[in-house]
Amino acid sequence: MGDLAKAVADLEEQVEDARELGHIVERLDTEITARMEEIEGIGTAILDLHGELDNQIAEYDYMAVEQSAATLRGLVDMEELLPSIDAILLLTALRDDEPVPHLTLRLSAFEDEGAWEHPRLTQDDLDRDFKAELARGEERWERIWGDHSWSNDDERDSHRAQDRADDEQEAIKDRAHRAGQHIMKLVDHVGNEVWPSLVEAVQSGDREGAIEALAAACAAARESEPAYKLYEVNLSAQYERSPMSLGAMGEYLSGYETWLLSPKTE
Repeated sequence: MGDLAKAVADLEEQVEDARELGHIVERLDTEITARMEEIEGIGTAILDLHGELDNQIAEYDYMAVEQSAATLRGLVDMEELLPSIDAILLLTALRDDEPVPHLTLRLSAFEDEGAWEHPRLTQDDLDRDFKAELARGEERWERIWGDHSWSNDDERDSHRAQDRADDEQEAIKDRAHRAGQHIMKLVDHVGNEVWPSLVEAVQSGDREGAIEALAAACAAARESEPAYKLYEVNLSAQYERSPMSLGAMGEYLSGYETWLLSPKTE
């Protein structure tokens, strides 16, 4: 009877150990799932940001655009994300009884800005296309009105000057819009191209791939700051040329500017 009691006690101890092990695995699963959902949620937030930017740019809400660009940089933060990624990889290795991953940070991945492909745009790019658009306008005018019978040279010159002014205003508007679209392209690049690769790498335990994807996302996110400055400069040029072309925002800014410049009574 003594041997039987001892055997029962041993079995109960094994069952308790197994139960405790099961609880540990369950806690590991819970922590891994929570951190993974956090990383996946960032991808969703970035995609949502793309839609918000579309509306903000359409409404010329440059302050909201600036905030959205800052939000992207805040979402893609290496110092916050890398510990979560490493925690997932470490906990997964412990749960699955696999070798613990080497967690040394390869800083070079985050230092070489030119190593990562993402949308790029400069003022030179915009100005080159701006001039090309004006040249196409001149060609279009000659094609349509070049052989038209004019009453006199003044009528021809006046008509041409008006069309040229209209073309220039439209080209200025297009230039600012393209600068805004560049910010959206950066967001789209991170949300639709880079982030899915990061999630896949983390899920498969590929730390090297995860670091590369995170570095690429960080590089694109940092680019949103000069991209906004580019947008701001070209939107300002549009406002200077035609305040009302900015719709309600143009009316607000024009009214505010008038108030600032108006004589103030003592």
